[in-house]
Amino acid sequence: MKKILRIFALALTVMLGLNACDVKKEPYIQGAEDERSILEFRVDSVYGTVDEDTKIVRLDFPAGTNVTHLTPTIIISNYATIEPESGVAQDFTNPVYYTVTAMSGATAQYMVEAVVHDADNEKNILSFRFDALDDSGVIDQIARTISFVLPAETDVTQLVPTIEVSEGATVEPASGVAQDFTNPVTYTVTALNGTTAVYTVTVVLEGGDVEPTGKTVLIKDFTGARCVNCPAAAEHAHNLQHQLDEDHIFIMSVHAGYLAQPMGSFPDFLTDEGTEWYNNNNSNPLFTVDHVALTEGNTLNETQIDAPVTAALEEEQTFEIVVGRQFDEASRQLQVSVQAVALVDFDGEFYITACLVEDHVIGWQTIPGGVDKEYDFRNVFRGTLNGAYGEAFEDLHVDANDTFYFNYSTEINAAYNADECYLMVYVYDKSQGDKILQTAVKKIK
Repeated sequence: MKKILRIFALALTVMLGLNACDVKKEPYIQGAEDERSILEFRVDSVYGTVDEDTKIVRLDFPAGTNVTHLTPTIIISNYATIEPESGVAQDFTNPVYYTVTAMSGATAQYMVEAVVHDADNEKNILSFRFDALDDSGVIDQIARTISFVLPAETDVTQLVPTIEVSEGATVEPASGVAQDFTNPVTYTVTALNGTTAVYTVTVVLEGGDVEPTGKTVLIKDFTGARCVNCPAAAEHAHNLQHQLDEDHIFIMSVHAGYLAQPMGSFPDFLTDEGTEWYNNNNSNPLFTVDHVALTEGNTLNETQIDAPVTAALEEEQTFEIVVGRQFDEASRQLQVSVQAVALVDFDGEFYITACLVEDHVIGWQTIPGGVDKEYDFRNVFRGTLNGAYGEAFEDLHVDANDTFYFNYSTEINAAYNADECYLMVYVYDKSQGDKILQTAVKKIK
């Protein structure tokens, strides 16, 4: 069985590239106008670790290094520019922020931090393994995550880890103490000087024995708090959910477009991803059903969703998605593990997108005849954990029981009610016009 480990916090695979160039002198590369990545960041012989997902670059220097005047050499995407520029000295006592601008004008901001190693301040997990299983975890020192993929029959409720930490540091829970890894487990490493670092250990099982739960359909409801017709459309969608299948239809409210722009006391639910999905439509309410629609602009109105939803529920389930999570209420850090298992053999270009949704948000909503100041907004889309279009994990073919693993981490906004927050994860096939194949929903707590 094919096993592919995809970890959100892993450093970007090293790519060759050139500094921003003169488009007139170099042949234009189709599709490069939006590229805006740091491909390489170094100071003399010290190469930074670039995490493209978190947009963090880490430089590790030996003890005694003066970081107040370092001159980096930076390689970025073709046609892009960067500010501050490559070759300009900076003070890295605190993180320095770099903005990469694509030819299209789109930007990406990176945080570059310099870490000077000090024995009294060292607090890393150097290795983490389960000796009884002869298996070592994959450690990401930037995101402080450790990931395992274990055989499906493994009992994860009493696993005993052997942990090696920095010299002089301690770890809690201690090495050699059995833990239940059904959900992610956090370990705190304390340095000699008393400072700490928290690692999250995630264990997922191979997916050959995952039981299908049935096809789940995702309705994206493009709406706005100042849209007078949107409440009735949302009610229609929820009534349809109740009539057809409560457990296998999920409705996500995506606030986008002119009528979602905040004004006065109306709430601001806009997101960059939602705006990108909206695709320049000029009216609300609009819907998609598993990304499949009947009208121009890839959207439907509420009277058009009944048949597509019914048809989608009857489709063969081709993927099963298993979501694990751990939420720390004090820090509001959310650690997520996802397992996507192919249930049949088929060809496609497969992507996965992980979303955060908040239910039962009370605020102003325009309704016929006025404003409802205590309107109950359902399943408000708050953003993604891996970008508007997620990440690709297979672009040719999957066999039944092929299993793919993903880890994500994020901090839940303090303004969100964590008791009403959900993870919503879907797999889609780009070769079928981004058709969603399966959706999974799980509360973060």
